[in-house]
Amino acid sequence: MSVAAAALGCAALMAWLTRRPAWQPLFNRLPPPLWCYLLPAVLTSIGWLPEDPAAAREVIAWLLPFALALLLLGADLHAVTRTGWKALAVAAAGAAGVAGGAVLAAVAVKPWLPVDGWKGAGALAGTWTGGSMNLTALQAVLDVPDAVFAPLLLVDALIAYSWMAVLLAIAPHQHRVDAWLRAAPSAEHGHAQARTRRNAPGRVLVALASAAALAVMARWIAARCPLVPAVPSPTAWTVLIVTTSALALSAWRPIRKLGSAAAPLGSFALLVVLAAIGAQARLSALRATPVWLAFGVIVLAAHAAALLIAGRSLRVPSAVLATASQANIGGVISAPMVAAAWQRSLVPMGLALATAGNAIGTYVGWAAAWAARALLGG
Repeated sequence: MSVAAAALGCAALMAWLTRRPAWQPLFNRLPPPLWCYLLPAVLTSIGWLPEDPAAAREVIAWLLPFALALLLLGADLHAVTRTGWKALAVAAAGAAGVAGGAVLAAVAVKPWLPVDGWKGAGALAGTWTGGSMNLTALQAVLDVPDAVFAPLLLVDALIAYSWMAVLLAIAPHQHRVDAWLRAAPSAEHGHAQARTRRNAPGRVLVALASAAALAVMARWIAARCPLVPAVPSPTAWTVLIVTTSALALSAWRPIRKLGSAAAPLGSFALLVVLAAIGAQARLSALRATPVWLAFGVIVLAAHAAALLIAGRSLRVPSAVLATASQANIGGVISAPMVAAAWQRSLVPMGLALATAGNAIGTYVGWAAAWAARALLGG
């Protein structure tokens, strides 16, 4: 079985199982991206999938920019501006807490980190600003080694879902938290409007063609860009060019409609990329998980502290803080769920803030990685 076929089959299996209610309890604890990474790693380790790093890298190099284009062309950044300035301020504080916490954690656990630990710091900062899309993008941009990337996926799942459980548990006591925050009424905060669109097949096909064209163009430009320490490979240039170009194009409403129509296909393509990355992995890398778990706890503590300081200073209701926090740590899927548990009217806000995190997560993680490298002396 080829790497490409195995990656596609694994992603298809996960997409099929996530639609089956019986499997939801499992995926609520260990999400599909983690399984898409682990299953090919297991198949390679036991010899059922041949070791072919070159083929895996080729799949990643072509499919990752295509997936990013599909996901980011539909980013509705206009909706983000309608969430209200205080919501944006606390979301920014949460992202800053994640980035600063990642740098702080890298210094705190420096004796136990591998040589490339600074790359893991950036990757975790990116995924807890926006989501799995940013983690996958940063794996390519920073060339995160398997010894670092494998435990990060597990730590991301464990801490993100544990944090979600904490936020859901606090929701019934939000009035007490609001009293401590000296919160102003929720009505002061604007809410993005939820929109539903019917996706015609023709629109999806045009979106696929547009994303493919953008990915090919980005690869062509990247091959002609100079390699520098901050951007050390053509793949890194490709990811940055696609991310920036897709976000710029999403400001045009017709393009944004096309992108939103094909976003589910972008998520599927991202699962295929993760499976291809997993095909290069070794399960022995998971032995480093305890160190990265401690790392993640420090990052989460810094994130929570930043949010509480910003919330109390701006008198922001705890429901908005919880929504902004899950938009960072959990992403576009879980942020609306947490928002609904705290205050149903905040669901569109959760989606909008998570979209903003997706948009900036790769840049935040990239900056955090180089800040960590500077302090670690790597």
